[in-house]
Amino acid sequence: MNLSKAIACFRELGFKPKLDRFEDRLVAQKIVYLLQLKGIKMGFGYDLYVRGPYSPDLTKEIYDHKQEFEQLKSDIVLDKKESKGIAQMKELFELNPGLLEVAATYSFLIKEGFSAYEATKKVKKLKSFFSGSQVAVGTNLAKVYLFPPSKQLIEEMKKEFAPLERAAIEDFNRRNYE
Repeated sequence: MNLSKAIACFRELGFKPKLDRFEDRLVAQKIVYLLQLKGIKMGFGYDLYVRGPYSPDLTKEIYDHKQEFEQLKSDIVLDKKESKGIAQMKELFELNPGLLEVAATYSFLIKEGFSAYEATKKVKKLKSFFSGSQVAVGTNLAKVYLFPPSKQLIEEMKKEFAPLERAAIEDFNRRNYE
C-alpha cells in the first residue's frame, strides 16, 4: 500500500483534507478508489460499504500517518500519465463528495460484473438519499472518466448518427433561411 502516492495525488488535486472531517475522509476514499481504477497504482483493496467503496487499510494508513495526510507530505513525483488522470478527475468531479460517492459506487458495481443498467438501478437503490439527477450525473461522470469510448466506437457512432445530423442541419437551414 502506498499512502505517499495517495498524498501526492491529493496534493496535485488541491485537496487539503482534515482527518476530523467525515466528508474529507469520504472524499479521500473515493479519490483513491477511482484513481486506482484509472491505473494509478496504490495497492489499497476495497469492498462496498454504506457510503460506497471503502478501504479499511487506507483508513488505517491515514490515521497512522495523520500529519503527513493533513500536511500533504510526500516525496512522490507523479508521472505525466498519473497527472493527466488527476487533472481529468479534478475537472470532472470538482472534488464534489456526492458525485465522487455515486461515481465510485457505480464503478465498483461495474467492476463486479453488473451491466450498466443493473449498476445504475442498484446505485439508485443504494443511494436513495441522492436525487435522480445526482445519480445520473455521477454515473455519467464515471463513464466519461473510466470508460471512454474507443476511436472505433466514435467512428461507428458518427456514421450511425450522420443522417440525423444532416436532417437537423437541413431543418435548421430551412427554418432560418425561408
